Amino acid sequence: MRTTVVDERWSQASGIPFRRLQVGPEQELVNWFLQELPFSPPAGCRTTVFREPRLESGFPDVVVVIWRPETTLRWADQRRELTTRDIRVLHHLALRGPSTLEELSEPFAGGLVRCLERLESAATIRRIGKRYSARSLSRTFAVQRIIAFEAKVRGWNGVLAQASLNTWFASHSFVLIPDSPRVEDFAQAALLRGVGVWTQDHGCVSQPAEDIGRLPLSYASWLFNEWVWRIHRLDSDSDSCLSTSIGYEQNSLCCKT
Repeated sequence: MRTTVVDERWSQASGIPFRRLQVGPEQELVNWFLQELPFSPPAGCRTTVFREPRLESGFPDVVVVIWRPETTLRWADQRRELTTRDIRVLHHLALRGPSTLEELSEPFAGGLVRCLERLESAATIRRIGKRYSARSLSRTFAVQRIIAFEAKVRGWNGVLAQASLNTWFASHSFVLIPDSPRVEDFAQAALLRGVGVWTQDHGCVSQPAEDIGRLPLSYASWLFNEWVWRIHRLDSDSDSCLSTSIGYEQNSLCCKT
C-alpha cells in the first residue's frame, strides 16, 4: 500500500501542528532518507510519514507510522473533534482502567464532564454506572509501529538525548547520520540509550533488540493514531487536491520490516 509523507503544508486542513522545514544539511539528509524510505509495511497496513510534527517534547525530524486502515473503518466522525486533552484522558483510562468522575477529577481538573462527553460521542470510551472505561484497543487503536528519527550531520553530542526522549511515544527510535569512521562506537553508545543508528552509506547499523514497549506508550502515541486517520480521510477525499499538491507518494519500498 502507498505511503503518504506530510509536513507543515497539511496543518490548516488537518489541524495537526508542524514546524516549518528549515533549509540546510539536515533537511537534505532527511530528503535522501525519504526517497529511500526502507520500510515495507505488513499486508493490510499503510505508512504515513510526519516531518517535524510538534509534540510536547519537541519536533522529531521524521516519524514513520505503520497502521492498519481496517481498524478505522467504523470510527465515528466525532473523533475529529477530540482535543489533545481529550486524548490525555483517553490514554489515562486505557492505562488505569475504569474510573469514576471523582477519580478522574484528581489528575484532570476543569471541563472534565464535557471532555468525557466528547470521548463517549466518539465511541472511544463507555460509561457503565458511575465508571468510565476505554473501549478495546483492537477497536480504537490502529497503529502498529511508530518509528522516530532524529537527523544530524555534525555535532552529534545532543542528538542521542533527543532520540532517547522520543521513546516516550515511539516503539523504535533512531539517529539518522552520514557515515563516519566512529560510527560503530557511536552506535554502541546509542544502544545504551535504547536508540538505533541509521547511516546514509550503510543503512541500519544498529537497532534496539526489541520494541520499547507495547503501544500506546503515552498520549502522544494516541495523537499519531488520530493524525494518521485524519490524513487518510483528507488524502482519500476525491474532491481534495491535498494528495497531489502537498505531500507525495512512494509506490515501492525497500523491504525492511
